[in-house]
Amino acid sequence: MQNKKNFDTLALERQDMEEAPLESVPTFSQPKRKINKKFIYLALAVFALLIFFTFKILGSTNESVNDKPQVLTPTVFPTEISIPSPSDSPTPSSTNTPTPKPTINPVDTQSGLDRSELSVTVQNGSGEAGAASKGSDTLKNLGYNVVGTGNADNFEYQNVSIQVKSAKTDYLNLLKKDLGFTYTVGSASSNLSNSFSSNALVIIGK
Repeated sequence: MQNKKNFDTLALERQDMEEAPLESVPTFSQPKRKINKKFIYLALAVFALLIFFTFKILGSTNESVNDKPQVLTPTVFPTEISIPSPSDSPTPSSTNTPTPKPTINPVDTQSGLDRSELSVTVQNGSGEAGAASKGSDTLKNLGYNVVGTGNADNFEYQNVSIQVKSAKTDYLNLLKKDLGFTYTVGSASSNLSNSFSSNALVIIGK
């Protein structure tokens, strides 16, 4: 009986233990690490010093570069031509004045005859274009008074033909001499009609 009672007592205790709620096991949270404020301040101070010295080193480098002597190369600018504005007074421009030809002395030194007093007509007797104009220029350059040019009655003349009026016979030899420097004189006479418009007729032939 004693044993049975002990068994029942053990059974009841076991049942009570099973039915009793398990006591909660206390949990321990890890303590939070406190951040040292002094360490933060120290880190900020070191960072500020690094930035300060970095800018100082860079600034000294730039100053050393700027302190180097610079060789200035002179810039050559093209000379500008000043253009006067409309309000400016115009500068008188120089005009090309033709050089005057030397004055020809129409008086022949040997005979004393004045070539400018002999009126001459020059005609083209060769058919070559410009023959009369060329002969006219030759006589004008010598001082003769050429009053007209034109074509002769035909283009079969040979050399140069000279005719003067009887009143101007003295000029016949002078005309022959002057034209002889440029042309070959073929015939020369003093039988020019008094009704002719000039004192002498010169026909330029072939």
